[in-house]
Amino acid sequence: MSPRKPAHSRPEKDHARVLIDAFHEAILIHDPETGTILDANVAACTLYGHSREKLMALKMGDLSVGIAPCTHEDALMWMRKATDGSPQSFEWLAQNHKGRIFWVEINLHLAVLDGVPRILATVRDIGDRKRLESEHKARLKHAEAENSVLLDLAEAGSDFQQALNLIARHLATDIGDLAVVELLDDEGRLHPRAVNQPYLDGADLLPQMTALATATPIDSAPARVALSGQPFRLEDASGAKIRAELREEFHPFLWRYNVHSLLVVPLRSHGTPLGTLTLAKGSASRAYSADDQTMLQNLADRAGLSLTNAKLFSENLEQAQQLREANVELEARVAARTAELETVNLLLKQMAVEDTLTGLANRRRFNEVMDEEIRRARRNGDVFSLLMCDVDFFKRYNDHYGHQGGDDCLRVVGEVMRDVFQRAGEVPARYGGEEFAVILPGLGEPHASRAAQKLLKALAARALPHAASEVAPHVSLSIGLISATVGLDRDADWFVGRADGALYQAKKEGRNRVCVATQ
Repeated sequence: MSPRKPAHSRPEKDHARVLIDAFHEAILIHDPETGTILDANVAACTLYGHSREKLMALKMGDLSVGIAPCTHEDALMWMRKATDGSPQSFEWLAQNHKGRIFWVEINLHLAVLDGVPRILATVRDIGDRKRLESEHKARLKHAEAENSVLLDLAEAGSDFQQALNLIARHLATDIGDLAVVELLDDEGRLHPRAVNQPYLDGADLLPQMTALATATPIDSAPARVALSGQPFRLEDASGAKIRAELREEFHPFLWRYNVHSLLVVPLRSHGTPLGTLTLAKGSASRAYSADDQTMLQNLADRAGLSLTNAKLFSENLEQAQQLREANVELEARVAARTAELETVNLLLKQMAVEDTLTGLANRRRFNEVMDEEIRRARRNGDVFSLLMCDVDFFKRYNDHYGHQGGDDCLRVVGEVMRDVFQRAGEVPARYGGEEFAVILPGLGEPHASRAAQKLLKALAARALPHAASEVAPHVSLSIGLISATVGLDRDADWFVGRADGALYQAKKEGRNRVCVATQ
């Protein structure tokens, strides 16, 4: 007679299987030490496109793109925190069985199953939300890029090479990642004249301009665009096709940052071809879109006109110098026009760093100050704090009080922030829409938290009615705070990302509050 099996062991396991398979969200059960997947429900198999048997041969890191902060080591770090008894929630760049990359939200909890500690992970696809966020940020970046390029071109005046360098720098920083400006010579050959990229460790991968003395190959994408006048856009996950379209001198950069998207548009003035603007994007960023192409072409057309004007302006100054003695009246007109242009440029410069609605620093000024303060804190080993704020239920406010009422609400928030943050170095800024940010250099978490609470109380004291709010009868804020010592691995994006995560947690916990990010 065969030994009897323990009563109910199989029914209990079958019952547990039915329970987890009934969940609409994906569920994975992990070994907390190795991250190995021990079990998965039907929703997880559907999400990742693998069978349960295939998933049980993988680890969490195998389901990601493998690029920090979405590596297996990062996954084990989150699991260690969950093992300590604190549930963890984070966003993760995942990859399915076909190689499609998508964003998910992962929640980790420690659970004891059959007497053994396990990590229970629930996974939710947030691709639609991330797409909307990406489109929103892209629109903001497009506006900032156009504003920045045109303002700096106005300041460049007759300095032709400075204008080229400014164009490359803004395109690399605001649109990303590799930006190359190439111009046609008198014989119709294309030559690189300015190159830029935004990564701290990327400069050494770019060739010196002296190494780019030869003409760009005629079979390359920039040369074809210069000849045809038609833009060129290419997306290639492997990057091989993109490398084939660009000069070999740029290949080390393309390899290092996994460049997967290429965009080239013609640079022209009054229909006359001048050269090309080339952008190449890598890492985990989205590919260039049709909107990116349209925006870049608009910038190229305006930049082409500015470059032509720079040459003409230089020539006109020389002629004016020669005619000065013979035509005093002309000199006076030129001087008056120059003074007028300087006044306009000063006004433009002020507009470029100040948000016209709230009077706070705008996004461009915020980015500049963040970079400056991060560098200063890194040199001195100082602590740095950042607040990210969002007006609670602002869309409902707009729907209830109208867009003019919404603008008035944002003005009041700006006034309150200017009143609260007056210490030297503190910079309140409008980050975009109903989002605000406050740079607090040198403040540790206790002081920064008190400052955030002071902001909430000051806004509550204004008692601006908000009939559509679920958390207060007046306008309120959700605030995310990050406070940390600045190290080599902590740049502006690191602080913004942590503060954004804390802001999301503040909303999740009920809004009208301050949440502090963990490091």
